[in-house]
Amino acid sequence: MPRGWTPPAPKPGEHKTCEFTRAKMLSTTSFYALWVCFFIGCLAGLMAISIAKPVGTDVGIETGLATVLVGIFAIFNGFGRPVFGALTDKLTPRNTVMVSFVLIGLVSLLIWQIPTVPVYLITFVVLWGCLGGWLAIAPTACGSYFGTCDYPRCYGVIFLAYGAGAIAGPQLAGFIKTSSGSYLGVFPFVLVLAVIGLVIAYAMLKPPKVPTQ
Repeated sequence: MPRGWTPPAPKPGEHKTCEFTRAKMLSTTSFYALWVCFFIGCLAGLMAISIAKPVGTDVGIETGLATVLVGIFAIFNGFGRPVFGALTDKLTPRNTVMVSFVLIGLVSLLIWQIPTVPVYLITFVVLWGCLGGWLAIAPTACGSYFGTCDYPRCYGVIFLAYGAGAIAGPQLAGFIKTSSGSYLGVFPFVLVLAVIGLVIAYAMLKPPKVPTQ
């Protein structure tokens, strides 16, 4: 600790000291809730953004413009990180996760029911932003819930959820397109995933009980 520095009081959901090793983290319900929510957020986001261009052409956007729009959407993916990082600090990880799933669910419902160009633009701005936001929510939640002394090993396990979502998302989107005949058929599934994630976050994503040393 730097000489003369007094650490700030912990915020709700945070611990003043690091009590959790990776093994202790793996024994908590909070870890599994965070891992599953991170997986669902990435699965839903990557499943949707992997089809940004073909959905654009499906709603009537010219192919070249749809390609350009994908690059613009990626900017919002970057903006999502500081925005959701700030929200996580202010609202707690649990509440920010719930906000993310509400946004994903709402825009998925909109594009499913109203597949127009304006709705397409709003939908993919939000989806790319929320996906980027998870790369701020998850590491912040890890440090807030489990401390920082074993943070690299703890977050390394949690980050596996992103890799799993990256593999499963585009594959599932392709399967749904083949089955339904349209990429728009992906969004009912994204909506369902968002609802499942919202329920898990509300019921299980809470600060874990500090273990006895």
